[in-house]
Amino acid sequence: MEVRLLEKGYKNLDSLYPDFLEGKVKEKEEYFSDKVVYIREAPDFPIYMGRGSEEERRKSFLKAFQTISQFYLNTERDLLLDETFWHSLLLTNKQNFILTEYPEVAEKENNFRNVVLKKFDWENYIYKVILGAQYINDNITNQEERLKYYELIIENLDLYNYMIKYEIFRNDHFLINILRIIDELNLSKVLKAKIKGREDLGDDERVGRRVIFEFNKSYPVIMSPMLEKEELQKLFIEYLSYYYDISELFPEKEYSFKEVAVDFAEDELDYEDISATSHILNTEDFVSENSGVILKENLLDYLDSHKLKYVDHRSKGGSLWLIGNKEIESTLKPLEEAGVRFKFKPTGGKASNYRPAWFWYDK
Repeated sequence: MEVRLLEKGYKNLDSLYPDFLEGKVKEKEEYFSDKVVYIREAPDFPIYMGRGSEEERRKSFLKAFQTISQFYLNTERDLLLDETFWHSLLLTNKQNFILTEYPEVAEKENNFRNVVLKKFDWENYIYKVILGAQYINDNITNQEERLKYYELIIENLDLYNYMIKYEIFRNDHFLINILRIIDELNLSKVLKAKIKGREDLGDDERVGRRVIFEFNKSYPVIMSPMLEKEELQKLFIEYLSYYYDISELFPEKEYSFKEVAVDFAEDELDYEDISATSHILNTEDFVSENSGVILKENLLDYLDSHKLKYVDHRSKGGSLWLIGNKEIESTLKPLEEAGVRFKFKPTGGKASNYRPAWFWYDK
């Protein structure tokens, strides 16, 4: 099938809309460049899902996923994600389909531009479907399993939108793992929920989009798109906890994933600058006079004597964080005799600005 590509500037031509309504675009040379592309076939599929009931939108998305998967994914990827190609195809070969399925296009030009000439990015429905279909088809071969993941995207569309909005998350590995986490933990309803009690976030902020926002904020300190599912799930739960009471989701666990969740309670605290909390104290009393054993109450003196940087939020119900990697493990070993056992967290937490850190929660 031949598709002639439109000339640059076609969106700015006043004649484009009336000519589309009258079916004259294809016959006017002034609209076209000298470039032509060929595709095998181009069956009709839903191109706009910004209307109708939730069930109608679900069916439209599902049909679009299945059609794109079956008939379009064999097209060269650069062409498949090219705005000019899609606008050329819609304007020259889909006029009857569009006016039949989307009669509002004939009512005013703004509708035409919103349905047919929408910018080809994360807000464009065709773009959403192509990326999702491609990522799923590249990683999953079973047709029933593919259908399941299409449904997961549809069910979590708000979160998906924010994933593909950020270029760093347009990654098949990341998308599949996130969808698996949502499915296994049954989080779709939670992620679609509005955030309560956070006026600072606006009136219509959703839990899922804020989780993705946290992933984006921590990049590149945390290379989340590259993480394996198990590590990604820990971060996902941690970020979820900033906006939702996860004890409602995992009541039987009682924070058994403490190594990740321990700094949840610190989310609303005013974090001090790390350098400001890393002062050197008089260290003459950090061990008991006779035994040489480190006393729990002299813990900070011990840390200062070894010039370790720390952030101490124990007085506010939080944790004591030490900034550092595995190299300081031997320094922390003697503390275990005083019942102080630090846990290493490669991704750190908010208190460490997501740098590698050790934490201890004084129960």
